[in-house]
Amino acid sequence: MRRLSWGGARGLVRPVLTLALLATPLAATASASAGEGTTSTRGIVTSSAPYLMPVEPYAGYQPQTTCRRNPKAGVLMLADWLVARGGGYGPIFRACAGSSTSEHKESRAFDWLLDATSETDQALAHALLDELFAPDDTGEPAALARRMGIMYVIWDDTMYASYDHFVPKRYLSSGCRNRRTRSPTLRHRDHVHISLTRQGAKGLTSWYAVQAPVAVPPPT
Repeated sequence: MRRLSWGGARGLVRPVLTLALLATPLAATASASAGEGTTSTRGIVTSSAPYLMPVEPYAGYQPQTTCRRNPKAGVLMLADWLVARGGGYGPIFRACAGSSTSEHKESRAFDWLLDATSETDQALAHALLDELFAPDDTGEPAALARRMGIMYVIWDDTMYASYDHFVPKRYLSSGCRNRRTRSPTLRHRDHVHISLTRQGAKGLTSWYAVQAPVAVPPPT
């Protein structure tokens, strides 16, 4: 497992999580009607069997409004689940100085460290996107992403937003004029950024209800 830090302006939260997470619903090879939004390019279908709660609706945009250094249980659980697949443990919290808005400042975003120039890391990223946006076996599109409370994902110059039904759109950071002169970090080519809704960050959406609990570090 790679646990890496970028350093610089971003603070790095490194919680010690020792509890193993339960396996998430396994992808099946059966097909289902995907409805609206993005569907899996590999034809996978996620299972609805573990869940007692219905699939959450597509989340709207919830901008950062406060500064919160200590992450809630949901974002820690999601971070651990992702790093268990491979890749590295990147920042959750970002220092609140400056006027920019970021879910990192509310500790409800996680940067999963992957390298877009690596075939292995590209495969990891695309496997995640396929699973997040696949329909479940009842035909609900993007079932896992909605159950996790994912608000948006950015990876390799592309953004997938819940409020756009996770349809992929070309992404350009507001701080850059063109992709050619941007750094790999601003292009999200050295990490997958995942922002959660407030309910997702707290672990209060349906996916977290079927996971093993994680230890939340005490306030510092």
